[in-house]
Amino acid sequence: MPDAVKAPVIKAVGVKRYYKQRGGSLLSFGRKPRMIQAVDGVDFELYEGEIFGVIGESGCGKSTLGRLLIRLEEPSEGDIYFRGESSKALMKKDPKKFHRMVQAVFQNPFDTFTPNDTIGEIMMRPLRLHGIGKSDEERRAMCEKALEDGGLKPAADFLGRFPHELSGGQLQRISILRSMLLEPLFLVADEPVSMLDVSVRAEIIHMLQDLCASRRTAIMLISHDIAVVRYVSQRVAVMYLGRIVEMGDTDTIIQNPMHPYTQALISNCSSIDPDEDTQAIEIQGEPPSPINPGPGCYFANRCFKACEKCFKSYPPMRTMKDGRVVSCHFATGDE
Repeated sequence: MPDAVKAPVIKAVGVKRYYKQRGGSLLSFGRKPRMIQAVDGVDFELYEGEIFGVIGESGCGKSTLGRLLIRLEEPSEGDIYFRGESSKALMKKDPKKFHRMVQAVFQNPFDTFTPNDTIGEIMMRPLRLHGIGKSDEERRAMCEKALEDGGLKPAADFLGRFPHELSGGQLQRISILRSMLLEPLFLVADEPVSMLDVSVRAEIIHMLQDLCASRRTAIMLISHDIAVVRYVSQRVAVMYLGRIVEMGDTDTIIQNPMHPYTQALISNCSSIDPDEDTQAIEIQGEPPSPINPGPGCYFANRCFKACEKCFKSYPPMRTMKDGRVVSCHFATGDE
């Protein structure tokens, strides 16, 4: 667990993101538009030098949450605080300063860069924008050092190339290095290795770990790969249909998941412990509509433990003895 004495770098409070349902029939004309609950009231804290994993099925809201944290999208409700200051206020006061504080690395490195610019131009552009370096010569030297430190040698050769001349692994390294040139307070890494060959995934993960340790940057790692999250993150949050259902120390949750959804996810991840003979828990059915998922637990209609109470009321978030929090009627808080 993070040092309780330390103040969090990031604190999300009641963060929600709703979208208006597209389309609709003529019968719905004049009615209040129905809202899709993509992120539905998320609270968590993230500390300096910490890698915080977020896992869940596709469509659970984890990527939307990442975009909200760096304000690529505006929350419908709630706010995110950076060292105690509202991100909404920070954006209003100095958007350029805020965007230097937060950076992102996305899933597809080939979509990250403008194809007609050299790597040198791509890396120097944010340095110019934020007034880092006194000249392009100095900025180029900074980029060369970053590439050399990141294992891309000779750096001068890479700076003169175009994105299509590099591999996905090389481009993802450069994407991370470019982000870290601004020395951000917080980095969202959204599925950063899912499109890469297995042979280069470990290199990218080690790079994120090294940069986190050396720069003390707080990193949110969004992934569907539980094995990667277990290897990298100190804490993990499990999302289902826009809400966090379990959150705590990564090893604690992986080794002893309490929420039925977490149990099912981990039981179906064969790479967690290939020597352990575990019975996969099948998740049957489809999630409820994100337009009207309640009133009970959103997982109830797919849960192998569900009882009558689960369909009637959404379970509160309870704190366990080991420090984790769980949103489940079967978690009593004294386990």
